[in-house]
Amino acid sequence: MGNLFGGIVHKLKIVGTVLLLVFGCVPVFAQTGLPPEVAKQGYADVIAINGKIISVDDGGLNQNPGNIYQAMAIKNKRIQALGTNERIRTLSNADTQVIDLKGMTVIPGIVESHVHIFGDTRIAAEMGIQSPGTFKSVRAARDMEGTRLVVENAIREAVSETQPGEWIRVGIRPNEEEKVDASRVFSWVTLGDFEPRERLDRIASQNPVMVQVASRATINTAAWELMEKYFPDLDDYYESTLPDVPNAGEKGVIGVEGQVALQWEVFWEKTPDSLIAEMMRRTLQKAAAHGITTFSSRLTHPRLMDTYALLNRENQMPIRFAALMEGHRRPRDQETVRQTYLMTGNLTNVGNDYFWIGGVATELWDSSFPQGCLGPDVPAPAAIKRREMCPQPGMLYYDTLRNALASGWRLAGIHGVASHGVRIFINMVESVMKEKGLTVDDIRARRLTVEHAEALGQRPDVLEGLKKYGIIISVHPPRMFRTWDYEADYGPAVLPFIEPVKTWLNYGIRVVGQMERTTNVGYIWTILMTRDIGEGRKINPQEAIDRVTVLKMWTKWAAEYVMKENDLGSLEAGKLADFLVLDKDYLTIPIAEIPNIRPQMTVVGGKIEFLDGGYATQLNMQPVGFQFEADYKPWGPYVP
Repeated sequence: MGNLFGGIVHKLKIVGTVLLLVFGCVPVFAQTGLPPEVAKQGYADVIAINGKIISVDDGGLNQNPGNIYQAMAIKNKRIQALGTNERIRTLSNADTQVIDLKGMTVIPGIVESHVHIFGDTRIAAEMGIQSPGTFKSVRAARDMEGTRLVVENAIREAVSETQPGEWIRVGIRPNEEEKVDASRVFSWVTLGDFEPRERLDRIASQNPVMVQVASRATINTAAWELMEKYFPDLDDYYESTLPDVPNAGEKGVIGVEGQVALQWEVFWEKTPDSLIAEMMRRTLQKAAAHGITTFSSRLTHPRLMDTYALLNRENQMPIRFAALMEGHRRPRDQETVRQTYLMTGNLTNVGNDYFWIGGVATELWDSSFPQGCLGPDVPAPAAIKRREMCPQPGMLYYDTLRNALASGWRLAGIHGVASHGVRIFINMVESVMKEKGLTVDDIRARRLTVEHAEALGQRPDVLEGLKKYGIIISVHPPRMFRTWDYEADYGPAVLPFIEPVKTWLNYGIRVVGQMERTTNVGYIWTILMTRDIGEGRKINPQEAIDRVTVLKMWTKWAAEYVMKENDLGSLEAGKLADFLVLDKDYLTIPIAEIPNIRPQMTVVGGKIEFLDGGYATQLNMQPVGFQFEADYKPWGPYVP
């Protein structure tokens, strides 16, 4: 009897085990009556329905935008699921917010790899944050001499309007009618001969004066002496960081870091941190309204870091920021600058989902036109070649970057404007590899980047180095407009060097896009599709790429640039819910219509950061964030 009972028990155990194996595999839905996502995570916080959701979940070099869905569910800042309206509705309950997309197109949030958001002068003025003194904006004349006359007349007028000791600042705009673009004006100012220090002293000896164009400016003695009170090593610093400008201090030439230092550490010295942070928050809201959900930029000064850190601590960041350290640009003695990143330890990727350190950057590696380093690749007259800033050991920024790379830092945001400058960068990387015993995979894992690439070209050794070490190119399409200037200085031999993007992609190099601004998104994208630089001319039209590839350059692939591809860049379950709603179908409208797209909503981490007033009315909601004027085209034309 005991044996019979034991046998029955043994058989029941076997049957129970079989049943467990069989029914243990039954979906949760069958066990609980709930969709698996709800059983695991709870009901969605938000669902968006009735849309055309372009996931960009295909990262290949092809014209496939990935899966396209009707609806999406969001839970705890991340995408819970995508699918049909019917399927996604099952993930909602009475507490779930429902957003009707009304048939509009949704794309992943734009990841802008290179834009310097250091504040917005208009927003600052509206908040009462003013730079001191007088600012004059003048338009360039036909040539340098004529422009000098315009600038000096403006300074004389400002002197008559201001008190001694007050600042006078002059900015120079391009002149489209005379075909004088910003690059040409910059070439006049950059070497310091346009308005050198002593010339400015003769016009305005009692006022600090700055004449500025983009990243270069000249200042007079009154301004220089004022800056020296804040930065005692100013003379030594500029002699080392502007090797293309002999006697930079004597001429009064400063770079963008000097201009930013003046703005943040002199002009706004007594402005409360909280007010500066609020100005920056509103500036970021404006970026969100254009569709930017993540950006990367250099941080050149301590107060910029303080401002973003404050916003991050207070959970007030509207969009995400991959910050690139460029603290070595703050004027200091040379040896301290060289040792900066040897003293900090490697902080790459330290941070959270809204603010993290993306590496070490520099604008000074290969600078910008007219200093881009083409070296032996393209001949030119001696005067043109003398302008080229070709890095070499012993130069301050060369040594600083090399030390950073040797200390484990990622190098990103490195200006790689022209072919030979990028070649020198690759050679520098290889010298560090040899010294530190690093492998190719070690370097590839760091995802180094070179920026702008306007004349990078397609020299085989350069392309092979970029591909071998996984160096990402961040390309700026509007720099194609500099073709005219390059051609004027170098002749037709330089033309094949102008942004051969398709060649780079087909070679197997990762290429991402940059706008270097937060506006004009659609127009800038179309430059890559058309290669149109005006006056009926298309530069290297065989290098045009399709709209899906362009979209990937600012989403799926750009997420790799900021080292967040597991969280950003595409609309997939588990990723952060960053997306924007467009009023036109990006995939089907004519290319010429893309600049007419108006973002209707921008969502970051499941939170609405921008909601257009008209769309808000349709949803019975209040507008959110920065609002455009009625006739403004947020994705519209770009003026080079």
